[in-house]
Amino acid sequence: MLVKLIRARFGQIRCSLLVIVSITLLLFSGLLMNVNAEHEWDHTYTINGEVFQGDGSTASDVEVKIDCSVGKSEPSLCEENIGRSERTSMSGKFQLALHVHSTDHGLRLVLDIDGQSFNHTINLNGDDGQQTEEDRTVDAEFTLDHDVSKMGMYIIIALVGMTITVPFLYVIRNSKSSTNQPQVSRSSLKKKASTSVEMARCPKCDVKVKESNLESHLMKVHHQSESKAKELAESVKDE
Repeated sequence: MLVKLIRARFGQIRCSLLVIVSITLLLFSGLLMNVNAEHEWDHTYTINGEVFQGDGSTASDVEVKIDCSVGKSEPSLCEENIGRSERTSMSGKFQLALHVHSTDHGLRLVLDIDGQSFNHTINLNGDDGQQTEEDRTVDAEFTLDHDVSKMGMYIIIALVGMTITVPFLYVIRNSKSSTNQPQVSRSSLKKKASTSVEMARCPKCDVKVKESNLESHLMKVHHQSESKAKELAESVKDE
């Protein structure tokens, strides 16, 4: 009886421990997720930009990158974002995500857009002077002092058009070929049938003549009577 009581008590304690451990793990994982999320936005700086040409129209398919040449962007920004670049869409918009620390507030970032430099100051503090996640995303407009060549865009459009058109034309051509092929075959067979001529060898001179003209040939060339010529022609046909 005592053993059963001890086992029951031990089972209750074990269940309680499992519940406590499970709750602890859930709380700990939630804390880690919050810390990771906090770490992620705390190191991200996103520029949602729109680029315009000199005539006021949007500049599509132009490269936007960090200018890390001497005297341009701060070296610490270049170290974390070397090689990062984007291209504007057909509407001239781009989204450039950068790795920026909270200590980078106030640093100078220089963007190279189609060969033209634009200064941008990293501003991580909101109106209240506090750094929040909302302050990590900025909207900006950039106007070039020149018009952008649209040759690249035209090439892309042409390639896309060819990619769509060529297979379509190939399918149409093959379907027409398969449809017309039986008709061509039948017509060619009729032509061959109409042009094929039965030939026969003359039993007198061993010359090939048309089978329909053999009887006339025997009468005119070999002076055979009509009955004899007909008999010889029939014998040749029966061979």
